[in-house]
Amino acid sequence: MIINWYLLSSGKLQKQPAPPGWPTAEPGQLGESWFDIEEAEPEELRRFLAPLNIHPLMLDRCVDLAVVPGVISYGQAVLLEFPAAFDREAEGQAYLTFVLQSPVLVTIRHGLMPAINDLIKSLLEEKAPSLSHLVQIVYLVLDHLTDLSVQAQTEVRDQILRMAKILNEDPGAVHASDLTKLRWQVDKLVSLIENQLYCIAGLNASDNAALQEPHRKAYIQDLASEVEIAQRGIYRLEARVNDLHAYYQMASSDRVEKRLRILTIVSAITLPLGLIAGLLGMNVGGLPGSKFPFGFTIVIVLMVVIAVVELWYFKRKGWFN
Repeated sequence: MIINWYLLSSGKLQKQPAPPGWPTAEPGQLGESWFDIEEAEPEELRRFLAPLNIHPLMLDRCVDLAVVPGVISYGQAVLLEFPAAFDREAEGQAYLTFVLQSPVLVTIRHGLMPAINDLIKSLLEEKAPSLSHLVQIVYLVLDHLTDLSVQAQTEVRDQILRMAKILNEDPGAVHASDLTKLRWQVDKLVSLIENQLYCIAGLNASDNAALQEPHRKAYIQDLASEVEIAQRGIYRLEARVNDLHAYYQMASSDRVEKRLRILTIVSAITLPLGLIAGLLGMNVGGLPGSKFPFGFTIVIVLMVVIAVVELWYFKRKGWFN
């Protein structure tokens, strides 16, 4: 288990030496502290969180590997399990668990989250914005993760536009697997943003005292508005992908129809020619022109004339359009 300890003092976040477990002081004597935990096993995580004396249900949710998005509030403690940034390649969804019990904030990473490292690095800089309380850190982390979701939405939108352009210029260059992969990305992003909005709405509705102050409440409400806008945007992208898929199916059907039309024309042309060849090829007596020296030439000319007339007819009727 990797434990990163940060102390909030005089408006600045200060990195402390990494403790092997819970610091020797009681939680209330640490000052406003943030513990960011990575690669934790359930039992060692349970031992680390024990000094916080949080509700057993919250403790079980923290150590459970099956993370479920949502908010739980018991007494002075708040538990938030928040889906992290969008990852196209990952099969599962990474989650960040928050345990806020003043004056301690614990974040537990379930999965890789390089974006959190970047945020912490920016908060440790000299020119970092002043931090007043731990709720502000929670807001900054959530805001950073939702911004990444909006960025992923923009990237997927650009990908949809490129796919639409290719499909319009050369439908044959687009494969069904390309659209299936794009649909999977959009569905995954829809699930991510819906879960994020669900978590933020739960946080906004929480009766925890640390979240009830008006200026702190405003942070969460602003975040909820941002995610609602992102949700409406991703629903529009979902509709665009459905339209692309419908257009692809129409273009594919059109290509198949053209091929069948060509085969039909070829069959229509060769049918009378095959009939003539079959009749004149019978091995029986009395065939007309069998002893005529130019019989073969006449038959060939007749077949060519029939083929040309059929081609002219089909072209006039627009079968080649």
